[in-house]
Amino acid sequence: MLSTNRVPWIAAILLTAFGAITTLSSGSNPKVAATFEGSVAREGVSAHSFTVQREGAVDVTLTELGPAPTTTIGLGLGTPTAAGNCALVEATDSTHVSGHITGTLRKGTYCVAIYDSGEVAAEPLDYTVSVTEE
Repeated sequence: MLSTNRVPWIAAILLTAFGAITTLSSGSNPKVAATFEGSVAREGVSAHSFTVQREGAVDVTLTELGPAPTTTIGLGLGTPTAAGNCALVEATDSTHVSGHITGTLRKGTYCVAIYDSGEVAAEPLDYTVSVTEE
């Protein structure tokens, strides 16, 4: 459940653009990962969308953050809107490298957002996030 202090961030995370949609499919491999890279500026947000081919467990993990890996950053999981935004369903405002969100998702298209939750300094932070379907 989202806390009331996240309401302003959820509004700010309604994004205007997504990169290419990545499709996750299990095939014979029990874990298939998509990796997204980008950067987040102060008070900024970045999002990536992906498609789940069958219902199952999904893990979204922040795998790299630099140049200041000890900085906390926001990580969210949601659904794309018709306007091309990411409406978060679950979010954590203060995560470090290895922070993650897990859950069971139905077949469909989802998005992951990485956002400044108040600690990004003047320089943007580069990140890598992975999405794994089991």
